[in-house]
Amino acid sequence: MKKILFGLILLSALPVYAFEDCLISTNGKLSDISIEHNDIVDVCPVVTIMNEKNTLLVHPLKAGETRLCVLKNNKDKVMFNIKITPEKTIIDEVKGFEIIKIDEPPAAAGDEIDPPPMLREIGRAEE
Repeated sequence: MKKILFGLILLSALPVYAFEDCLISTNGKLSDISIEHNDIVDVCPVVTIMNEKNTLLVHPLKAGETRLCVLKNNKDKVMFNIKITPEKTIIDEVKGFEIIKIDEPPAAAGDEIDPPPMLREIGRAEE
């Protein structure tokens, strides 16, 4: 039992990384995906109901820098520089592509949260 408890204490001391997943989207078909360093990032095509094949899911595996190359509309070769840090994922902007961070927290500037509902007693006579 002591060994299990000691092991849990050691595991809890390890650093935790919160990598951001991203979507890369465009209006043309994306194919022939190649990644320079497969151990840093994993890229999966997202196929929609309409079978458009125009979106990629970028899932970071560890911190580092790599490049992603895709073929757009079977003719245009497009390169993305990707930098993964423990806090964020940075993908260079490319004309004609939209990059969306999935794990980005919502902006809290000026947003107000409604207070929780209050319990009221109705129909009780005052004593």
